[in-house]
Amino acid sequence: MAIKCTNWREVELEFVRAKKEYDRKAVEWLSALGERVVKYAIEHGSYTDRTSNLRHSIGYVIVQYGNVVMDDFSNGNGYAEAQQKARSYALQVARELPANKTYLVWVAGMEYARYVEAKGFDVLQGSGDWVEATAEKLKAEFARFLKSKR
Repeated sequence: MAIKCTNWREVELEFVRAKKEYDRKAVEWLSALGERVVKYAIEHGSYTDRTSNLRHSIGYVIVQYGNVVMDDFSNGNGYAEAQQKARSYALQVARELPANKTYLVWVAGMEYARYVEAKGFDVLQGSGDWVEATAEKLKAEFARFLKSKR
């Protein structure tokens, strides 16, 4: 089958529009996923959070083509310092990512989070395991979202 096109500029513009729509939907969907993984990490953490700083320092950023396009570290009032530490750490991680994709990065911002996990308690590992265990389901969910009229 042969294709004849008289206006390649329109074809190029349509590809640009489709890519912009994909990028917009990727951010929207990853934002919803970010809410889910943060909620999972907060609710399933297997440690005693004596100060509540660790649980309230969990949040996420979405990085698209090297730029942070969205972040959320608002899981509780009165924990501004913990949330600021988390955001700073997430931005540091984001700067190290290749600038050719869209990423969801979720972090626990307290310095001692890695030590808590090293002692066998779940801070973020469980939410990462949940994402890996449901990866095929999440891919299908994303594909349906891309096809939706949202």
